[in-house]
Amino acid sequence: MIDRIIYFFTQLFEKNTLNIIPYRADIVLVALNPTEEAINNGAVFSRDSAFWNLLHKAKIINDVSHIPLPQRAIEVFKKQKYSNLTLGFADLLPLLIETDSRNVTVEAGTANHLIKRHLKRNRVKKIALMGQKVVDGFNQDFPHLLSWNAIPIAAGEKDFGLIGKINLSGHSIDVYAMPFPVNNSIRDKHIYYQRLL
Repeated sequence: MIDRIIYFFTQLFEKNTLNIIPYRADIVLVALNPTEEAINNGAVFSRDSAFWNLLHKAKIINDVSHIPLPQRAIEVFKKQKYSNLTLGFADLLPLLIETDSRNVTVEAGTANHLIKRHLKRNRVKKIALMGQKVVDGFNQDFPHLLSWNAIPIAAGEKDFGLIGKINLSGHSIDVYAMPFPVNNSIRDKHIYYQRLL
């Protein structure tokens, strides 16, 4: 019960972020930071359907193509519809608004803060680190996790998947490295995302 009360107040005081981390989430997808467009729309991945199509093709969510783009994150992450899983979303740097990730630096302690303040407290089971800077930000704070460059190569591409576990005070979180879901040349990304199931 106390966990739910803490979660409520955490969400109340951090309303200026787009993070939605449900209590006992099966999977929380972790991106680097919000874009200005996401902040203006009040929703992540609201530019086009690629992210949502990827999750659907990976069988993480059901088809959401009938829902307007800015409403999809609310339906899937906040209202917990369109999936048999409890899903969440978090930005590693939720208060840094920047579209070009080359302009973003992840400071030491950032991933540790997200883990201890939100993911552990909410008893999250798995996290999917989406993209190189997120993976390396976690590796910086948790060196036992694989770094981006240490992810094995198979058939000429990185073999994304489980890169380790984070154990904190009796709670364990499985950590997965995933390619960023949009704007890259990695083929068949849905195959990697299916590994979250």
